[in-house]
Formats: sequence, structure tokens, C-alpha cells
Amino acid sequence: MYRLTHIDRESNMADSSDSEQFSDGESDDDFEVLSGSSESEDETNDVPMNAYPWFRVRPPEIDYLHDQRFVENSGPQNVPAADAKHIDYFLLFLTLDFLRHIVRETNRYAQDFITSQQRIRRFSRLHSWFKVGAVTLAEMKGFISVILNMGLIRKPSITEYWNTKFPSQDTCFVDLFNRQSKQHYKPKQNLSIDESLIASKGRSSIIQYIPSKAAKFGVKLWVLAEAVSGYIYQLNVYKGRQYDPTPQGMLQGAYVVNKLLDAAGLFNKAYHLFTDSFFSSINLAKELLAKGTLFTGTLRANRQMPNTIKNPVLQEKESVYIRQGRILLCAYKERNGRKPVRLISSFSKAAQENDKPAMICSYNKLMGA
Repeated sequence: MYRLTHIDRESNMADSSDSEQFSDGESDDDFEVLSGSSESEDETNDVPMNAYPWFRVRPPEIDYLHDQRFVENSGPQNVPAADAKHIDYFLLFLTLDFLRHIVRETNRYAQDFITSQQRIRRFSRLHSWFKVGAVTLAEMKGFISVILNMGLIRKPSITEYWNTKFPSQDTCFVDLFNRQSKQHYKPKQNLSIDESLIASKGRSSIIQYIPSKAAKFGVKLWVLAEAVSGYIYQLNVYKGRQYDPTPQGMLQGAYVVNKLLDAAGLFNKAYHLFTDSFFSSINLAKELLAKGTLFTGTLRANRQMPNTIKNPVLQEKESVYIRQGRILLCAYKERNGRKPVRLISSFSKAAQENDKPAMICSYNKLMGA
């Protein structure tokens, strides 16, 4: 018979008739207090792991009550009329005011450049500027359309379109995109954070090399998206360690998660975030929980965690769960010969679904939008 195997010291929910006091060395078949933890080389500022004990739990676990309730009014915001054209939706994000600003600054730059020239050569392209005149809003729309279509019609090299230098590190486009993304949509409860690489062979300090990606070289983005639809709600360009350093004593993944969620204004709204092992840690789950945000993610073996999860002794299709307050850890081996998968969640309960932990099924469904 299933027995309650977790004592929540913070809420005093344990009933003295159903549970006993155990020392670090005492346990029974249904109830086990785990002590000790493995050290990690990459986490130096962790809260002591023994602040509250870890308890072994076995599925099916009773419903774990959450004090956060998701109340955000999710879905499209400021939607155009039913008979709106495609361009009307495009202009929600690249607004007419911003396009006019580009036109104005383009013409101003051209005029300043012409004024600075003491003598214009006979075959200079500046003569075409005098002949055609200043850039118009319609021409700028056409130019941007060409740029967008270049992403659909691929060529062997950029020179087959025209020669250009790599764009500057100016973030005005990113800032505009983030602002407009928030204005026209509210994400549903489940979110995901991941990295994305925009392929590029340009010469710039922000070009990153990621061997696991198909393109390998490009501009790396940190992306916060709605897990189900993939709608991008917030993105940041990673400019490299020199220009985008991680605060001392903090993991880069945790820094990125906090920065994205804070910029998006999504803390303390009971959102549920999914990430991969690059971002995940026990400390991050606790930190997000303190900020009213739920968390589920995979864990790397070198993260700080109890040995029950770090070095589990499992057979094929076998899993093990332990809990510390709101935080649930799980290790699962799909088949013999494979390394176990480790997960952490402040949302899930210990439960099985199709011979595997239910939290793995949720992760596979909602992560990687």
C-alpha cells in the first residue's frame, strides 16, 4: 500500500500517526531519509544541500499542492480586424514608425556623407542618388521584403545577392522585437528557454562556434518561447564573454534564465519553465520557486545532487525519486547499457506513464519548441 513518504517541514503537513522520526541511518521499505550530497566543480555558491533532508518517494505520489495559481490572461493581444491583410500582422512587429525612422536616418546619413565629399568622381554611385532622390517608405518596405525573401530563397553565398558587411551589434531591432512580442501576445503557462544559432560566416566578435549545431558558426541567441506554440516572447543576443560576462559565482545558464524572465516580466505569475541540462540546477529551481515560477529540466551528472540520483543503481525501465520540499528529483534508465536520465521539477509529482516517469513525458512534449 502506498504511504506518504515526504515530510514538509515548512508547512508542518506531516501527521505524527502516519510518519515516524528517522535518523540519517534509519529507513524502511516505504520511507527513507537521504543524507549527504555529491560536490560539484561548477557550482560554488550553492545553498547547503542538508538545509532540509531529501526523502525517497515512490509513485504514485499524492497530489502535491502548489500555492501558486496561474492567472495570466494568455493569448493574442491587440489583434487586427478579421479582414486585415498579411502586412497588417507584419507591421505589428516592425511598426510604421520604426520604418519611417529607418528611412529618415538613411537619408540623413546619405546627405551627411555627400556633404563631406570634397569632389565626387565621375562614375561614383552617388550620381544615382542625385538622379533617383531620397529613399521613400515604399522603397524601404521593398528592400526589407528582399532581405526576408533571401531567407527563403537560399544561395551558395551572400555575394550572389550583393556584397555587405556584417551587421553592427546595435540592438535596436532586438529591442523592438521584444517590445512588440509582448504587446501582441500573452504566453500560456508552459514556457521553454533554449539557445538558437543564426548561421553566419561574417567576421565579428559575436560569432560563436557550436559544434553540436548543423551550421556550427553563427550568432547565438537565448530564446524564451511559449512551449506549445513556439511563439518567441523574449530573445537576447549573446555577444561573447567579453561583452556579456556572467556574474562571478553564478552559472551562465542560471544567469540567462533570470535575465530573460526578468526582462519579459514573467516572475511571480506561476509560469512553468522547461530547460535542458545546460540551464538546470537545484539552486535554479529553488531560486525560481522563490520568485513564483515553476521549473522542470534535465540535470547534468556534474551538478550538485544527492548520490541517489547522481549515481543511481537501476535496471532497465526502472526509476528512482527523491523529494526535498517542493523540489522533486528523478533518475530513469530506459534500457541497460544506456546512461540514466536525471530530471528536476518543482511542479511534478512522482508518477509513471507508459513505463517511464510522467515528468519525462511532459518534458519531451513541452521542451524544444
